[in-house]
Amino acid sequence: MKKIKIGFVGASHLGVCSAIAAAEKNFNIVLFDTSSKIIKNLNRLKIDFYEPKLKELLKKNKKKILLTNNANFLKECKIVYISHDTPTNDNNVSNFNSINNIINKVIKHLNKNTLMVIMCQAYPGFTEKINWNKGKLFYQVETLIFGKAIKRAIKPEQIIIGKSKSCKKETIKLLESFVKKFSNNIKYMSYKSS
Repeated sequence: MKKIKIGFVGASHLGVCSAIAAAEKNFNIVLFDTSSKIIKNLNRLKIDFYEPKLKELLKKNKKKILLTNNANFLKECKIVYISHDTPTNDNNVSNFNSINNIINKVIKHLNKNTLMVIMCQAYPGFTEKINWNKGKLFYQVETLIFGKAIKRAIKPEQIIIGKSKSCKKETIKLLESFVKKFSNNIKYMSYKSS
């Protein structure tokens, strides 16, 4: 069976670790970010944060990862993760407008059959407000820890996924063709519960 192409939107800590973990599982990846500086640096194997073995795994899997500022490449992806770390200020207040802006920027570049998975941290009710077919929209709980992120991205203890009641079996089967490469311990629940 041919491996499907997976997209990641946001080359932050979450996006880079998740994209490299997916490439390590032998998927072809599109890693999109609006910052040309970040993409240029990643193409030079320069990462602006440290995670053990991350640089080595990026180098090893570089041929499987398209690093780009062109959102049109996301059209080729069957599953697209919104994987930009949610910006939080010194008072611990998160900027969800920034995440909404990223989603609104890329949404027009996606195929209407693409599964969109929100992976960045969000408040209960955030996913439901996204203007995307709810039968193809998921929320996957992010569990990365600095210093252990790549290890946890490659082999998570479990995967928790929020979904709509309108989600069909064939849609879940497509999502599982990806997530089951990481863990068979998958828990489904409502968006808000996840």
